[in-house]
Amino acid sequence: MKFLNAIFISLCLLILGMVAIMLSPLKEPVLNELQMEANAQLNELITSPNSSRLAPLTLVKGQQPEIDAESTTNIDNTEIDEWMSKSQTEVLLIQQRGKIIYESYSKESQRGLQINGMSLVKNIVALLIGVAIDEGHIASQQSDIKQYLPELRINSDRKVSIRDLLNHRSGLVSDTTDLEKTLAGASLIQQLPTMQFRDNPSFNYNNINYHLLSLILSRAYDKPLSQLIEEKLWLPLHLEQAGIVENNGYCCLFATARSWLALGQLYLDNGNYNGQQLVPQQWIKTMLSDSERPAWFFMQNTGVSQGNSYGYHIYGGLKDYPDYYWIEGMGLQLIMINPITETVIVRLGGIPSIIRYNSNRWDKFLLEDLMSTAMEERL
Repeated sequence: MKFLNAIFISLCLLILGMVAIMLSPLKEPVLNELQMEANAQLNELITSPNSSRLAPLTLVKGQQPEIDAESTTNIDNTEIDEWMSKSQTEVLLIQQRGKIIYESYSKESQRGLQINGMSLVKNIVALLIGVAIDEGHIASQQSDIKQYLPELRINSDRKVSIRDLLNHRSGLVSDTTDLEKTLAGASLIQQLPTMQFRDNPSFNYNNINYHLLSLILSRAYDKPLSQLIEEKLWLPLHLEQAGIVENNGYCCLFATARSWLALGQLYLDNGNYNGQQLVPQQWIKTMLSDSERPAWFFMQNTGVSQGNSYGYHIYGGLKDYPDYYWIEGMGLQLIMINPITETVIVRLGGIPSIIRYNSNRWDKFLLEDLMSTAMEERL
Protein backbone atom coordinates (compact mmCIF):
# COMPACT_ATOMS: atom_id res chain seq x y z
CA MET A 1 0.00 0.00 0.00
CA LYS A 2 2.83 2.43 0.86
CA PHE A 3 4.43 1.67 -2.53
CA LEU A 4 1.17 2.42 -4.39
CA ASN A 5 0.73 5.63 -2.41
CA ALA A 6 4.26 6.67 -3.32
CA ILE A 7 3.55 6.06 -7.02
CA PHE A 8 0.31 8.04 -6.79
CA ILE A 9 2.01 10.96 -5.06
CA SER A 10 4.84 10.90 -7.64
CA LEU A 11 2.38 10.99 -10.52
CA CYS A 12 0.50 13.86 -8.93
CA LEU A 13 3.71 15.82 -8.47
CA LEU A 14 4.73 15.09 -12.07
CA ILE A 15 1.37 16.32 -13.38
CA LEU A 16 1.54 19.44 -11.21
CA GLY A 17 5.07 20.06 -12.42
CA MET A 18 4.04 19.77 -16.08
CA VAL A 19 1.08 22.11 -15.51
CA ALA A 20 3.38 24.64 -13.83
CA ILE A 21 5.82 24.47 -16.75
CA MET A 22 3.00 24.96 -19.30
CA LEU A 23 1.94 28.11 -17.46
CA SER A 24 5.47 29.46 -17.18
CA PRO A 25 7.91 31.13 -19.62
CA LEU A 26 9.53 27.69 -20.02
CA LYS A 27 6.55 26.39 -22.00
CA GLU A 28 8.03 26.96 -25.46
CA PRO A 29 11.51 25.46 -24.86
CA VAL A 30 9.98 22.48 -23.05
CA LEU A 31 7.60 21.81 -25.95
CA ASN A 32 10.46 22.18 -28.42
CA GLU A 33 12.57 19.65 -26.54
CA LEU A 34 9.68 17.22 -26.32
CA GLN A 35 9.15 17.51 -30.07
CA MET A 36 12.85 16.97 -30.74
CA GLU A 37 12.93 13.90 -28.50
CA ALA A 38 9.79 12.50 -30.18
CA ASN A 39 11.41 12.95 -33.59
CA ALA A 40 14.57 11.24 -32.35
CA GLN A 41 12.61 8.19 -31.18
CA LEU A 42 10.36 8.00 -34.26
CA ASN A 43 13.37 8.25 -36.53
CA GLU A 44 14.90 5.18 -34.90
CA LEU A 45 11.79 3.14 -35.73
CA ILE A 46 12.00 3.58 -39.51
CA THR A 47 15.56 4.70 -40.21
CA SER A 48 16.55 1.30 -41.62
CA PRO A 49 15.33 -0.12 -44.94
CA ASN A 50 14.69 -3.36 -43.05
CA SER A 51 12.24 -1.76 -40.62
CA SER A 52 9.14 -3.92 -40.06
CA ARG A 53 7.05 -0.75 -40.33
CA LEU A 54 8.09 -0.09 -43.92
CA ALA A 55 7.05 -1.79 -47.15
CA PRO A 56 9.78 -3.50 -49.20
CA LEU A 57 11.64 -0.90 -51.25
CA THR A 58 11.07 -0.31 -54.95
CA LEU A 59 14.24 0.19 -56.97
CA VAL A 60 14.95 3.65 -58.35
CA LYS A 61 17.26 2.85 -61.24
CA GLY A 62 20.61 4.58 -61.51
CA GLN A 63 24.31 3.93 -61.59
CA GLN A 64 25.78 1.13 -59.50
CA PRO A 65 26.71 2.60 -56.08
CA GLU A 66 30.36 2.57 -55.04
CA ILE A 67 29.64 1.13 -51.61
CA ASP A 68 33.30 0.76 -50.61
CA ALA A 69 34.41 4.22 -51.70
CA GLU A 70 36.63 5.92 -49.13
CA SER A 71 35.83 9.14 -47.34
CA THR A 72 37.79 12.19 -48.46
CA THR A 73 38.57 15.58 -46.99
CA ASN A 74 40.43 18.69 -48.05
CA ILE A 75 40.11 20.51 -44.74
CA ASP A 76 41.29 19.93 -41.18
CA ASN A 77 38.73 17.42 -39.93
CA THR A 78 39.51 17.20 -36.20
CA GLU A 79 36.68 19.46 -35.06
CA ILE A 80 34.24 18.11 -37.63
CA ASP A 81 34.97 14.51 -36.64
CA GLU A 82 34.27 15.41 -33.01
CA TRP A 83 31.03 17.12 -33.99
CA MET A 84 29.91 14.07 -35.99
CA SER A 85 30.37 11.87 -32.94
CA LYS A 86 28.39 13.99 -30.50
CA SER A 87 25.63 14.81 -32.99
CA GLN A 88 24.95 11.18 -34.00
CA THR A 89 25.79 12.04 -37.61
CA GLU A 90 26.32 9.01 -39.86
CA VAL A 91 27.00 10.86 -43.12
CA LEU A 92 28.42 14.32 -43.69
CA LEU A 93 29.29 15.76 -47.08
CA ILE A 94 30.30 19.37 -47.76
CA GLN A 95 30.67 20.78 -51.25
CA GLN A 96 31.71 24.31 -52.15
CA ARG A 97 31.76 25.80 -55.64
CA GLY A 98 31.33 22.36 -57.15
CA LYS A 99 34.19 20.75 -55.21
CA ILE A 100 33.76 18.30 -52.33
CA ILE A 101 35.85 19.53 -49.41
CA TYR A 102 34.70 17.08 -46.74
CA GLU A 103 33.14 13.62 -46.95
CA SER A 104 32.77 11.14 -44.13
CA TYR A 105 30.63 8.05 -43.53
CA SER A 106 30.03 5.55 -40.79
CA LYS A 107 30.56 1.95 -41.93
CA GLU A 108 26.93 1.09 -41.27
CA SER A 109 25.55 3.89 -43.46
CA GLN A 110 26.75 2.47 -46.79
CA ARG A 111 27.29 6.08 -47.91
CA GLY A 112 23.65 6.86 -47.09
CA LEU A 113 21.89 3.86 -48.64
CA GLN A 114 21.03 2.46 -45.20
CA ILE A 115 19.53 5.74 -43.94
CA ASN A 116 15.94 6.80 -44.57
CA GLY A 117 15.84 10.25 -46.16
CA MET A 118 12.42 10.71 -44.54
CA SER A 119 10.72 13.94 -45.69
CA LEU A 120 13.47 14.86 -48.12
CA VAL A 121 11.17 13.03 -50.55
CA LYS A 122 8.62 15.83 -50.22
CA ASN A 123 11.01 18.20 -51.95
CA ILE A 124 11.45 15.74 -54.83
CA VAL A 125 7.66 15.62 -55.20
CA ALA A 126 7.57 19.43 -55.23
CA LEU A 127 10.22 19.51 -57.97
CA LEU A 128 8.25 16.99 -60.03
CA ILE A 129 5.09 19.10 -59.73
CA GLY A 130 7.00 21.92 -61.45
CA VAL A 131 8.17 19.55 -64.17
CA ALA A 132 4.59 18.30 -64.68
CA ILE A 133 3.32 21.88 -65.04
CA ASP A 134 6.06 22.68 -67.56
CA GLU A 135 5.25 19.56 -69.58
CA GLY A 136 1.51 20.27 -69.59
CA HIS A 137 0.41 17.35 -67.41
CA ILE A 138 -0.77 19.75 -64.67
CA ALA A 139 -2.26 23.15 -65.46
CA SER A 140 -0.68 25.14 -62.60
CA GLN A 141 -0.07 25.16 -58.88
CA GLN A 142 -3.34 27.05 -58.54
CA SER A 143 -5.35 24.16 -60.07
CA ASP A 144 -8.11 22.63 -57.98
CA ILE A 145 -7.01 19.20 -56.82
CA LYS A 146 -10.48 17.80 -57.62
CA GLN A 147 -9.52 18.18 -61.27
CA TYR A 148 -7.02 15.35 -60.74
CA LEU A 149 -8.65 13.53 -57.81
CA PRO A 150 -12.39 13.75 -58.67
CA GLU A 151 -13.28 11.19 -56.00
CA LEU A 152 -12.71 13.83 -53.31
CA ARG A 153 -15.90 15.16 -51.72
CA ILE A 154 -14.91 18.71 -50.80
CA ASN A 155 -17.59 21.36 -50.31
CA SER A 156 -18.52 22.81 -53.71
CA ASP A 157 -17.60 26.35 -52.64
CA ARG A 158 -14.27 25.24 -51.18
CA LYS A 159 -11.32 25.11 -53.54
CA VAL A 160 -8.18 23.26 -52.50
CA SER A 161 -5.29 23.96 -54.86
CA ILE A 162 -2.10 22.07 -55.55
CA ARG A 163 -0.29 25.00 -53.91
CA ASP A 164 -2.36 24.41 -50.77
CA LEU A 165 -1.05 20.84 -50.62
CA LEU A 166 2.53 21.99 -51.25
CA ASN A 167 2.36 24.54 -48.43
CA HIS A 168 0.20 22.48 -46.01
CA ARG A 169 -2.78 24.82 -46.19
CA SER A 170 -5.29 22.33 -47.53
CA GLY A 171 -7.15 21.79 -44.26
CA LEU A 172 -6.87 18.02 -44.77
CA VAL A 173 -7.81 15.91 -41.76
CA SER A 174 -5.93 12.62 -41.27
CA ASP A 175 -4.76 10.34 -38.48
CA THR A 176 -1.99 7.89 -37.61
CA THR A 177 -3.70 4.99 -39.41
CA ASP A 178 -3.18 6.88 -42.68
CA LEU A 179 0.53 7.10 -41.91
CA GLU A 180 0.72 3.43 -41.01
CA LYS A 181 -0.97 2.40 -44.26
CA THR A 182 1.18 4.56 -46.51
CA LEU A 183 4.43 3.61 -44.76
CA ALA A 184 3.43 0.02 -45.42
CA GLY A 185 3.11 0.89 -49.13
CA ALA A 186 -0.68 1.11 -49.39
CA SER A 187 -2.26 3.94 -51.36
CA LEU A 188 -5.17 5.91 -49.89
CA ILE A 189 -7.03 6.04 -53.22
CA GLN A 190 -9.94 4.06 -51.80
CA GLN A 191 -10.29 6.58 -48.96
CA LEU A 192 -10.49 9.68 -51.19
CA PRO A 193 -14.32 9.89 -51.08
CA THR A 194 -14.32 9.96 -47.27
CA MET A 195 -11.43 12.40 -46.73
CA GLN A 196 -12.37 15.57 -44.86
CA PHE A 197 -11.08 19.13 -45.28
CA ARG A 198 -11.61 21.98 -42.84
CA ASP A 199 -13.49 24.98 -44.26
CA ASN A 200 -11.11 27.61 -42.86
CA PRO A 201 -7.66 26.04 -43.06
CA SER A 202 -4.52 27.45 -41.55
CA PHE A 203 -0.99 26.08 -41.86
CA ASN A 204 -0.92 22.51 -40.58
CA TYR A 205 2.00 20.26 -41.49
CA ASN A 206 0.35 17.03 -42.67
CA ASN A 207 2.28 14.26 -44.45
CA ILE A 208 -0.81 13.11 -46.33
CA ASN A 209 -0.82 16.38 -48.31
CA TYR A 210 2.22 15.08 -50.15
CA HIS A 211 0.70 11.63 -50.50
CA LEU A 212 -2.11 13.32 -52.45
CA LEU A 213 0.45 15.19 -54.55
CA SER A 214 2.13 11.89 -55.42
CA LEU A 215 -1.27 10.47 -56.46
CA ILE A 216 -1.80 13.51 -58.70
CA LEU A 217 1.61 13.02 -60.32
CA SER A 218 1.04 9.30 -60.85
CA ARG A 219 -2.32 9.94 -62.49
CA ALA A 220 -1.02 12.82 -64.59
CA TYR A 221 1.68 10.60 -66.11
CA ASP A 222 0.04 7.19 -65.59
CA LYS A 223 3.28 6.08 -63.95
CA PRO A 224 4.34 5.25 -60.38
CA LEU A 225 6.31 7.84 -58.45
CA SER A 226 9.48 5.72 -58.49
CA GLN A 227 9.49 5.73 -62.30
CA LEU A 228 8.93 9.50 -62.44
CA ILE A 229 11.88 10.04 -60.09
CA GLU A 230 14.00 7.81 -62.33
CA GLU A 231 13.02 9.48 -65.60
CA LYS A 232 12.91 13.12 -64.53
CA LEU A 233 15.77 13.29 -62.01
CA TRP A 234 17.80 10.18 -61.22
CA LEU A 235 18.83 9.06 -64.71
CA PRO A 236 19.37 12.58 -66.18
CA LEU A 237 21.52 13.50 -63.15
CA HIS A 238 23.44 10.20 -63.42
CA LEU A 239 22.73 9.38 -59.78
CA GLU A 240 23.37 6.09 -58.04
CA GLN A 241 20.50 3.64 -57.72
CA ALA A 242 18.28 4.04 -54.70
CA GLY A 243 15.24 2.47 -53.05
CA ILE A 244 11.88 3.99 -52.15
CA VAL A 245 8.65 3.02 -50.42
CA GLU A 246 6.17 3.21 -53.29
CA ASN A 247 2.68 4.73 -52.90
CA ASN A 248 3.89 7.07 -50.18
CA GLY A 249 5.03 10.45 -51.49
CA TYR A 250 6.10 12.04 -48.23
CA CYS A 251 8.82 9.69 -46.99
CA CYS A 252 11.30 6.94 -47.37
CA LEU A 253 13.85 7.26 -50.13
CA PHE A 254 17.15 5.52 -49.35
CA ALA A 255 19.91 7.13 -51.43
CA THR A 256 23.62 7.90 -51.31
CA ALA A 257 24.75 11.23 -49.90
CA ARG A 258 26.12 12.20 -53.30
CA SER A 259 22.66 11.76 -54.79
CA TRP A 260 21.18 14.12 -52.21
CA LEU A 261 24.09 16.47 -52.91
CA ALA A 262 23.20 16.58 -56.60
CA LEU A 263 19.64 17.60 -55.74
CA GLY A 264 20.98 20.44 -53.60
CA GLN A 265 23.29 21.55 -56.41
CA LEU A 266 20.29 21.61 -58.74
CA TYR A 267 19.00 24.61 -56.79
CA LEU A 268 22.28 26.48 -57.15
CA ASP A 269 22.17 25.77 -60.89
CA ASN A 270 18.55 26.93 -61.26
CA GLY A 271 17.32 23.49 -62.28
CA ASN A 272 19.96 23.03 -64.98
CA TYR A 273 22.37 20.10 -65.31
CA ASN A 274 25.07 20.06 -67.99
CA GLY A 275 23.02 22.29 -70.25
CA GLN A 276 19.77 20.36 -69.76
CA GLN A 277 16.94 22.18 -67.98
CA LEU A 278 15.60 19.37 -65.78
CA VAL A 279 13.41 21.62 -63.64
CA PRO A 280 12.10 24.96 -65.00
CA GLN A 281 14.14 27.89 -63.73
CA GLN A 282 10.99 29.82 -62.89
CA TRP A 283 9.72 26.91 -60.79
CA ILE A 284 12.95 26.89 -58.78
CA LYS A 285 12.47 30.62 -58.17
CA THR A 286 8.85 30.01 -57.12
CA MET A 287 9.85 27.27 -54.70
CA LEU A 288 12.41 29.57 -53.08
CA SER A 289 10.19 32.64 -52.87
CA ASP A 290 6.66 31.36 -52.23
CA SER A 291 7.07 30.76 -48.52
CA GLU A 292 5.42 31.86 -45.32
CA ARG A 293 6.17 32.13 -41.62
CA PRO A 294 3.69 30.03 -39.63
CA ALA A 295 2.96 31.37 -36.17
CA TRP A 296 4.03 28.04 -34.68
CA PHE A 297 6.04 25.44 -36.62
CA PHE A 298 8.81 23.40 -35.03
CA MET A 299 11.95 22.77 -37.08
CA GLN A 300 14.66 20.33 -36.06
CA ASN A 301 17.46 22.38 -37.63
CA THR A 302 16.65 25.57 -35.73
CA GLY A 303 15.32 23.74 -32.66
CA VAL A 304 12.57 26.32 -32.19
CA SER A 305 8.94 26.79 -33.22
CA GLN A 306 8.85 30.50 -34.04
CA GLY A 307 10.58 32.58 -36.70
CA ASN A 308 10.80 29.73 -39.20
CA SER A 309 9.79 29.86 -42.87
CA TYR A 310 8.36 27.09 -45.04
CA GLY A 311 7.15 26.62 -48.59
CA TYR A 312 7.31 23.77 -51.16
CA HIS A 313 9.31 21.86 -48.54
CA ILE A 314 12.04 24.51 -48.46
CA TYR A 315 12.96 25.65 -44.94
CA GLY A 316 14.55 28.79 -43.53
CA GLY A 317 15.07 30.43 -40.17
CA LEU A 318 18.70 30.15 -38.98
CA LYS A 319 19.07 33.68 -37.64
CA ASP A 320 22.87 33.62 -37.54
CA TYR A 321 23.06 32.12 -41.04
CA PRO A 322 20.28 33.87 -43.00
CA ASP A 323 21.78 33.00 -46.39
CA TYR A 324 21.12 29.28 -45.86
CA TYR A 325 17.91 27.53 -46.84
CA TRP A 326 17.47 23.80 -46.52
CA ILE A 327 15.44 20.64 -47.07
CA GLU A 328 14.68 18.72 -43.88
CA GLY A 329 13.57 15.21 -42.95
CA MET A 330 12.77 13.64 -39.58
CA GLY A 331 15.90 12.67 -37.68
CA LEU A 332 17.63 15.81 -38.99
CA GLN A 333 18.19 14.54 -42.51
CA LEU A 334 19.40 17.72 -44.19
CA ILE A 335 20.36 19.25 -47.50
CA MET A 336 21.59 22.76 -46.67
CA ILE A 337 22.22 25.28 -49.43
CA ASN A 338 23.97 28.65 -49.43
CA PRO A 339 23.73 30.44 -52.81
CA ILE A 340 26.20 33.15 -51.74
CA THR A 341 29.10 30.79 -51.03
CA GLU A 342 27.77 28.12 -53.43
CA THR A 343 27.82 25.59 -50.61
CA VAL A 344 25.79 22.41 -50.24
CA ILE A 345 25.88 20.35 -47.03
CA VAL A 346 24.34 16.90 -46.75
CA ARG A 347 23.85 15.50 -43.25
CA LEU A 348 22.23 12.12 -42.53
CA GLY A 349 21.86 10.26 -39.26
CA GLY A 350 19.86 10.49 -36.05
CA ILE A 351 19.16 12.96 -33.27
CA PRO A 352 21.16 12.39 -30.07
CA SER A 353 19.09 11.80 -26.97
CA ILE A 354 18.97 14.66 -24.52
CA ILE A 355 20.46 12.38 -21.82
CA ARG A 356 23.21 10.95 -24.05
CA TYR A 357 26.77 11.56 -22.92
CA ASN A 358 28.65 14.03 -25.12
CA SER A 359 25.43 15.06 -26.86
CA ASN A 360 25.05 18.44 -28.55
CA ARG A 361 21.37 18.76 -27.70
CA TRP A 362 22.17 21.70 -25.43
CA ASP A 363 23.76 23.72 -28.23
CA LYS A 364 21.88 26.70 -29.62
CA PHE A 365 20.92 24.46 -32.55
CA LEU A 366 22.23 21.04 -33.55
CA LEU A 367 24.51 22.28 -36.34
CA GLU A 368 25.90 25.20 -34.34
CA ASP A 369 29.38 23.75 -33.79
CA LEU A 370 29.68 22.60 -37.37
CA MET A 371 28.72 26.00 -38.75
CA SER A 372 30.56 28.24 -36.30
CA THR A 373 33.80 26.44 -35.50
CA ALA A 374 34.58 24.18 -38.44
CA MET A 375 33.14 26.07 -41.39
CA GLU A 376 32.51 29.73 -40.71
CA GLU A 377 35.91 31.06 -41.79
CA ARG A 378 36.14 28.88 -44.86
CA LEU A 379 32.54 29.15 -46.02
